[in-house]
Amino acid sequence: SFYTTEEQIQELFSKCGDVKRIVMGLDKIKKTPCGFCFVEYYTRADAEHAMRFINGTRLDDRIIRTDWDAGFKEGRQYGRGKTGGQ
Repeated sequence: SFYTTEEQIQELFSKCGDVKRIVMGLDKIKKTPCGFCFVEYYTRADAEHAMRFINGTRLDDRIIRTDWDAGFKEGRQYGRGKTGGQ
């Protein structure tokens, strides 16, 4: 959701293991949340646990979709395509 906080994401995803960091997706111009984030775990096992158990659940009345990512790089918080610079 565009209104979900980093704290809510931390609370949910930490049920699957120790979260290393969360990077909120932002609108490149307004710098406001735009409905996605990156969650990084310390271990692959915890990330796999999250992929299995959090995918398809709900947070702030939205269904969560989890995907593997090659790794966060600066600028990715602005999304993909023209506005994300990718």
